[in-house]
Amino acid sequence: MKDNTVTTADGIEVYKHNIKYYADEYITNELDIDHVDQDNKQIVKDNFVDMLFYISDHITKPDNADIKALDYIFNVYVRLCSKYGVNPTLEAFSFLVDIDRTTFTNWLNGQYRTAEHLNTVKKWLNICKGFLVNNLGNSKGTDANKIFIAKAAYGMAETKAVEQEQITGARKTVEQIAQDIGADVIEDQDADDTVFDF
Repeated sequence: MKDNTVTTADGIEVYKHNIKYYADEYITNELDIDHVDQDNKQIVKDNFVDMLFYISDHITKPDNADIKALDYIFNVYVRLCSKYGVNPTLEAFSFLVDIDRTTFTNWLNGQYRTAEHLNTVKKWLNICKGFLVNNLGNSKGTDANKIFIAKAAYGMAETKAVEQEQITGARKTVEQIAQDIGADVIEDQDADDTVFDF
């Protein structure tokens, strides 16, 4: 079975999209890999952008006005990224569909095309951001490159570490609490049986 096919009820292997066909063709012909496994998955990952150019050279790309078709291709692209351990980006997607990356920014800023284009690019950006956040959250240690990308490409920022005092609250005396809420301070706690011992 090829890596990107699905098997029908009749046992026939088919491709749901030409993108997946050309991904397999690239892996087989250009990388000389018959089947991607854990040992050679890194080879595909290292050549992923070249594979996108190869696919782009072979598929028919929709018109920029057809945002539904572009969204469908983006979904296929995201599945390929997930399968081969690559974080999706709008930059790499632009290689696949042969649309200048600044065009996506123009759509995102509402400068060109429709509101549907704007909303779709926002969705794509959030998906890319989500992959990166998931990757950072599940990686061992820190990765300065990914943290930089999170800040530069997605506007994320590091938050200040919460100090322990903020979590547990400062320990205050009864007098301080009474003063904070404007209550009278109890002078002699031992003399009053109704005072609670905290």
